[in-house]
Amino acid sequence: MQTQNIYYHEERVYAGTRLIILFILTLSSVVISIDMVPKILLVRLVLGGLILLSMLHYAFIGYRPDTLVALRKNVLIFLDLLTLTLLISIFEKYGLFFFSFYVLIVMQSSLYFGKKYIYTSIASAAVSWVLLSIYSPYWHAHYDIIIAFAITTFLVSLFSLRFIGGVHETHDEPAETVPATKPNVKHELLAGIANRTVYKEVIQDTLKKKETFNLLFIGLDNFQVITDKYGQQIGDSVLEEVAKRLKKSIDEDDFLARLGSNEFVIISKRQRVFLRKFLKKLEDNTIGACHIDGISTRIELNIGVSLYPENGQTEMILSKCADDAMHAAKENPNAYHMFYGGIKS
Repeated sequence: MQTQNIYYHEERVYAGTRLIILFILTLSSVVISIDMVPKILLVRLVLGGLILLSMLHYAFIGYRPDTLVALRKNVLIFLDLLTLTLLISIFEKYGLFFFSFYVLIVMQSSLYFGKKYIYTSIASAAVSWVLLSIYSPYWHAHYDIIIAFAITTFLVSLFSLRFIGGVHETHDEPAETVPATKPNVKHELLAGIANRTVYKEVIQDTLKKKETFNLLFIGLDNFQVITDKYGQQIGDSVLEEVAKRLKKSIDEDDFLARLGSNEFVIISKRQRVFLRKFLKKLEDNTIGACHIDGISTRIELNIGVSLYPENGQTEMILSKCADDAMHAAKENPNAYHMFYGGIKS
């Protein structure tokens, strides 16, 4: 499910997708002649400037993921819609093909940024439509098209709010309303371990204590290959086996949860001098052959480690560091685990 406090990499995916779209639009503008669109040079200049700002934004969320989060998201939405309106005004009758981007921006911002940002999208879009109808003579004469797309965008937004709100209501429903036959909503079916929601609660409580701890992001390597070859049912069984092996490897003071898909997380409070020994224990107990329903496959792990407070003092920073270290371990054929401090140096 999409949580209210999304991870930095979800915003990064949005920023990356946005950069690709901008590059495509910029390349497309090169083949448009001045005879067709007299102000095409201005269009290229605007798109080029937007690409530069987008690259700076992408770098900023990588290095400072927990700084000005709400502000940068709101500014990004407003900037995109304002630029879209300018392009539609410049292209005049050809701008009709850009109107669908209003719906796309509203949908994408709500799905990647969270429910509350859909209101920013709608407000910014409304301002854009008013400006378009006032300052563009062509679209002032075709205000009916603006109204039609405004209604479409508004209806899509209502659907998004209903869908996203329904998801949150389903997961936030009080425990007493859940039938006894259903599993505990705070735990995954996988070996009864905690889910992502509980993890976020636990790490916030752990941070409040201001005691040193270690954050381990664990990814199951080649999981997509297993599901593609043997099917989702076998993939789920492999995840179940991984969860069991991880659970057997941790102590009472450790916290284990599933982040989603094929990723797990461990919060360990053991002393740093014993951390490498613990990582070796995790690898020895988990990595290896796995036999399910007559099918033999192999479990491989990538483990990324970040340390509190050395690598960060917020959940978002620590998560980013652990995630970066996990991906570094995936790219390193000689190691199953990596420390964030190691890849940074």
